[in-house]
Amino acid sequence: MNIILGICNSTSVLEVLKIVKIIITIILIVVPIILLFSLIFKFIGAATKGDEDAIASIKKKAVPSIIAAALIFLVPTMINLIIQISFPNSEYTQCLENSSPEKLTQIYESNAKNGINKVKQTLSKTDYHNAEKSINKLNSDIKNSYLNDLKYLEKYVDMMSDIKQIANTRNRKKYKELNGEVNNITDEDIRNTLLTALKKYEDLFLVYDPIKPNGDENVIKQEETDTLNVYISKFSDYYLTRIWAENPYEQLNKQDAKPYGETLSRPSVLLDNAVKENNLQNKLIVGFNASAFYLKNKYDSASVTYYPPYNMTSVGTIVISNGKVIRNQYEKGDLFTWYITGVDNKNQMVVFEDKRMEETNVTDKKAWSETVINSGIRNTFTFAAPLILEGQKTNYSYKNSHMPESNESRIGLQLICQINDNNFALFTSSNSARNTGIEVFLNLGCKTAVNLDGGGSVALLFKSSTSSSFETIVGNGRSLPEAGYFSE
Repeated sequence: MNIILGICNSTSVLEVLKIVKIIITIILIVVPIILLFSLIFKFIGAATKGDEDAIASIKKKAVPSIIAAALIFLVPTMINLIIQISFPNSEYTQCLENSSPEKLTQIYESNAKNGINKVKQTLSKTDYHNAEKSINKLNSDIKNSYLNDLKYLEKYVDMMSDIKQIANTRNRKKYKELNGEVNNITDEDIRNTLLTALKKYEDLFLVYDPIKPNGDENVIKQEETDTLNVYISKFSDYYLTRIWAENPYEQLNKQDAKPYGETLSRPSVLLDNAVKENNLQNKLIVGFNASAFYLKNKYDSASVTYYPPYNMTSVGTIVISNGKVIRNQYEKGDLFTWYITGVDNKNQMVVFEDKRMEETNVTDKKAWSETVINSGIRNTFTFAAPLILEGQKTNYSYKNSHMPESNESRIGLQLICQINDNNFALFTSSNSARNTGIEVFLNLGCKTAVNLDGGGSVALLFKSSTSSSFETIVGNGRSLPEAGYFSE
């Protein structure tokens, strides 16, 4: 019985029943009329002909025909009466009653009210569209009033959708902005519903405290702002730069030499261009050399001979700068295996292996490049040595990339690591061994660390928020295709 009752509360079923009732009503009226008129026409025909036998036969059949017409007309009423007497609370009766136009209007209006109330509780787009469908079934006299009530909730439904989208991308800046908007909502119920949703994703937007230098370190540069902290400590044979960024996904950027692939520039020039192009004149910035690069007749010349457009660009088959894919050479590949890193939209430093062409094929390489692009990283930094992965030192050697082993002992290092979502570190040295940097990073608690370009490319620069120019801490002597930087 409950199943029947549930069906009878469905407006779709009731609409069908309403049509069926109309058809039955037509049959109840039309069939008896047809029977009676048929009888009359037959009687008139027989009387006109003076056929006594036919008249007698028609008279004999008249009573049953009249009774049949009456029964046809009264059968539904009799059935309803029997059901009501036998089953006074029958769902069948309620089903028929609900299919009347008046009842349907009441049900539609009730569904509209319930739909709006549900939207207010959930702020769900699905519930919003369902409520809209219910309202559109009402007549125009009352529909507009309900549509206005629903329209009032639309912006809050969009806010709920934004919360889920922001949680998916882990955009801290937008999360913070939306949190402020929600707290300003005057409707307490709606505000609490949205705050509950925000709290659900709170852990995703946890901002770690800055990791500051130890008290006995020789800190030569230090500045703290609301979104970026930089501490540069000098040791006997290296510099350790601790960086705290509120939203690394947006704050770790890259500046390319322009036109890309046609010229090289010193890191200071590249970073000055970044300041001008992005209005960073009054912003704190720490800059560094980035990817290894191709240079005809000098660095990885074999790859340039293999594919000339590689000249004066960062190594590897894919290059992304500030969200724009400027190279995706999956068809050509490279002679060597490289590794690509970047910070994805979840503020995680990720590493991808860019295999040399001999170890892969065009189909797999294309799928790999799509994976890199879809990861959400805005800037790629390409290198030959993943040093720490998942908090553990790797067993990497240059043999993995099929590069000359002489690269293994190259002097001049720029290492970068991520400690947690907000804290990074640079190990910059002109004469330290790589293992020293790895041990420093492990002691800091780095979970991911890579080796950027080294040798004469090593550069570390600092610009205070109160200064208009960069100060060179290390290097800056070699012209490069790109420079990386953290900024406010």
